Formats: sequence, structure tokens, C-alpha cells
Amino acid sequence: MDMTLQLSRTYKGQDEIFNNGHTVRPRCRQILFAIGDGITLGALRAKLPLTELETLLHDLLCGGFIEARNNGAPVMPAATPAAAAPAPAAARPAPSLQNDDVAGARDHVLQVLSALAGTKSPAYRKMSEVTDLEGFSEALAMCRKVVAAVASPHQAAEMETLALRRLGH
Repeated sequence: MDMTLQLSRTYKGQDEIFNNGHTVRPRCRQILFAIGDGITLGALRAKLPLTELETLLHDLLCGGFIEARNNGAPVMPAATPAAAAPAPAAARPAPSLQNDDVAGARDHVLQVLSALAGTKSPAYRKMSEVTDLEGFSEALAMCRKVVAAVASPHQAAEMETLALRRLGH
């Protein structure tokens, strides 16, 4: 990453810090505090010499908590390798669903799970075996718990909300 990149909190980032949002991990909150009203990546790295700084910054960028500008132009976060790479062929669910809405919702949940918990998790396996709405509802509850445990309750709720929107609920 470019060390002259300007980082600043968005309204959502301000809300996280000052209005008891507590939806991000403690390290991410630490970064939000350190960014303050704005800071370059180089200065932030000097202030917080964390080995996982770029990964945490990417999470904050994707979550809309911070924004990055390079010479005045906004910088879009690159897709993470886990999220950008398609699921392995063996882990990909069979397209046996009759309802395209359920399939779309299932695929969304599987994408989130593969990025956060991996394709070997029991929740991923259960969701990939879903063939109907009833099975989807059961698997979604399990997946929400897993995402809440490995990421945050906020991300789990967001995953569930987007999946239910795809179902038309």
C-alpha cells in the first residue's frame, strides 16, 4: 500500500466510536481511534506497528468505517483473496434448488462463510447441502452464530438481512 494514502473516518466510523456502536473488533476500534480526523498510512503504521494492519484497514474500508484517498481520488478496496476466489469445485453446492431466490440467498451466505470461517466449517457444509426453504432457515441460524463468533454480531445480522432480502422477505 502507498504510505502517502490519506485515511479518514466516515460518518459510520464516527458513529462506531462515539455512539457506542461496538460492532467492530477491538483492534479495528483501536485503528479508528488512531485515525482521528485524518492520517497518512505511513503515520498510522508508525503509530500502530501491527502486522495485520493492512488486513484490518481493508476490513474497515469494506465495512464503510473509513475512507482512503490518494491525491484526492477515493481508493476502492481490493477484494480479499478469500472473498474474490470462487469456492473450490468440491465445496460448491450442487445446483439442485428449484427456487432461484433460495439459491441466491444460499450463495450469499456461502460467500460470507468462506471468507470468514472457511469452506471446511460445519456451517458451510450444512448451508451447501440446503435444498429448500425450510433447510435454508435452519442452516441460516447456524451460520449466523458462526459469523457472530468469528467476526461480529453486526456482520452476522448484516449477512442474515441480505440473505433474507434475496429471498424476498
